[in-house]
Amino acid sequence: MMQFVKTSPVSMGKFIRCFYSVFNAVAGEQIMHHRLPDGTLDLVFNLGDPVAISGNGSDFYNMPGVSLTGLYRDRRFLSYQGRVHLVGVVFQPGAANLFVQQALADWSASTADASGALGTDVYLWREQMAELSSESEKHRLLESHLMKILSKSFGRDRDMEKVLHAVQKIHDLKGHIQIENLQRECLMSPRSFRRMFSERVGMGAKQYAEIIRVKAFCANPHSLSEGYSEQLYDLGFTDHAHFNRAFRKITGTSPTAYLQGLQPLAARFTRLI
Repeated sequence: MMQFVKTSPVSMGKFIRCFYSVFNAVAGEQIMHHRLPDGTLDLVFNLGDPVAISGNGSDFYNMPGVSLTGLYRDRRFLSYQGRVHLVGVVFQPGAANLFVQQALADWSASTADASGALGTDVYLWREQMAELSSESEKHRLLESHLMKILSKSFGRDRDMEKVLHAVQKIHDLKGHIQIENLQRECLMSPRSFRRMFSERVGMGAKQYAEIIRVKAFCANPHSLSEGYSEQLYDLGFTDHAHFNRAFRKITGTSPTAYLQGLQPLAARFTRLI
């Protein structure tokens, strides 16, 4: 059975959303995991057997041993087989560029070897984690390494506070927000706001808000119960047809089909951010 451990950063909560580990105590059969987009970048270390990723559920390729991934606009499929042990870092949307030192839009819809952005030391980090017994120890080790990287870049991004504010406002309202209001709160022109958000989050604010709206629905355990029209209205969907179109665009399937087939592991990932 797959185990899932999630911890919060000790001192880097402004820049890191959480740490997580996925592993099985005994090597098991192949598991397919349908993961929704988070709208953020993950740094993932593989301490186990190869894990494959696909955009369509049929064409898979193995993820690198240390990957930068997760900045997708729609769902991805992960295939686990054998001994699974992944350790991940979920960056705060709007802060990941401080670590990779480039526009987040460049990482959109890609899974790449993290050493290209963070240096080959990330493979040394993986070796160090393999020697630690608990998942929380692994998470704290990663936080200490990332803190050193951050100390070299912090203060160079003058617009970061505006982006973090905009992202938090989107989450507070579960994606039901007028982007024009965010622009005004940031005291920016529409064009400047769009460019700033896209460069630092990796996608437009409207698209990011749509992902958060769909995930807010999926995270509600009563989403398929009778009379959830009020929930859709609270999330800003005008009717079921409007919601179904948005849901299918991000998940690739209908709300009923997705939630009825939701596996425990996929549900845990839905609540990462």
